[in-house]
Amino acid sequence: MFHIANKRRCDPEEIPRMNLKPILILKTGELPRRVTASIGPYERAFLNVLGDDRFVVVDARTDTLPEPDWAGVIVTGSPASVYDGDTCIARSEDFLRRAADRSVPLYGVCFGHQLLAQAFGGKVEKCRHGWELGTVTLTLTSAGRADPLFSALPPSFTAQQSHGDVVVELPAGAVTLARNEHCAYQAFRLGDHIWGTQFHPEFTPAIMADMIHALTPVLPPQVFPRWQPDTQPLRDWLLATVRDAPAAQRCLENFATIVESRSGSQV
Repeated sequence: MFHIANKRRCDPEEIPRMNLKPILILKTGELPRRVTASIGPYERAFLNVLGDDRFVVVDARTDTLPEPDWAGVIVTGSPASVYDGDTCIARSEDFLRRAADRSVPLYGVCFGHQLLAQAFGGKVEKCRHGWELGTVTLTLTSAGRADPLFSALPPSFTAQQSHGDVVVELPAGAVTLARNEHCAYQAFRLGDHIWGTQFHPEFTPAIMADMIHALTPVLPPQVFPRWQPDTQPLRDWLLATVRDAPAAQRCLENFATIVESRSGSQV
């Protein structure tokens, strides 16, 4: 892990005065109230893994997006869908394309994964298998086993999931890095500096359990076609899947290492 300067939410106009090029957390949504009551705002889940230094949080929904001059960018999840047509989605896509033009390392998580895919020509739709909620098992492809984002991960690993949309077409030239039966594109890389993971490396088992408690009352049971109602309640069925996913969490740490290796003396 590398040392990152003081994390704080700041006015984008202050960024040029910072001594070190910061790493951006592009916040695209908030977690359910049950989760934020425990951990604070969504970005805290990422900072609990990566540390509190040198991160700047910009809320894509409300803040002015600054120039894309960053050591790296992490795009968070969101309860929204990337095909909703909101103006903040179009602004974020433009920002990410401009960042990519500068070869800034980009890492999108869940909604962020889908946003990156859509921004560069891919397609996102509602998943025909319904929702994926809980801890699941993923398998790396041969490209994934060789990719730096998955460095030191086993060929098969557990990950936390909470999504009803999926990438159904990758951008031209993108490479699949991980998959499972529910989703063919659980992770991808585009070029040598853009990554997306459908899973949540920032979620702990406690966050995952709180997500299940928050979402099961509001999601229709039909979005869980594998659930058998006569066996146990939906919430209990999903909670029974929850377990630790340390390998998936390592993707965040590996992204930080990628940023460090490409930032040279600025990190």
